[in-house]
Amino acid sequence: MLPVCPKCDESLFILNFKDVEVDFCNKCRGVWLDAGELESLMARTGATTDDPLLKFLRQEGILPSDNKECLCPRCDKPLQQIKVGDGGALVLERCVNGDGLWFDAEEVRHLLAMFPPNTGAAKTVEFLNEIFGATPKH
Repeated sequence: MLPVCPKCDESLFILNFKDVEVDFCNKCRGVWLDAGELESLMARTGATTDDPLLKFLRQEGILPSDNKECLCPRCDKPLQQIKVGDGGALVLERCVNGDGLWFDAEEVRHLLAMFPPNTGAAKTVEFLNEIFGATPKH
């Protein structure tokens, strides 16, 4: 079964870059990271994977009540929403079975920008910019 985008139902492309694999939607520019891939990506680029900001990975999520169901690209179960940062500045989607995380366009970069500078997350953002051909915004 080919994984499909939980937002626009298009097939996801598997991108391999420097031994890192991400599933990418070319239509909405969203990214699916399988379980553990966010931490692996961060560790590979020198970012601290024990940062308290990553506690959202263990927190309870909620299923959205707006009937706009987003399904996991791996198991087709509804994705739950998890709030990240102070006051839920960022809302991500996570598989209820723990298969992975969905990031709408630019949300991975927004998440990593929330990390303190001394965590090394900026290197992970640079790596993502290389994958997606983006240039850093000043």
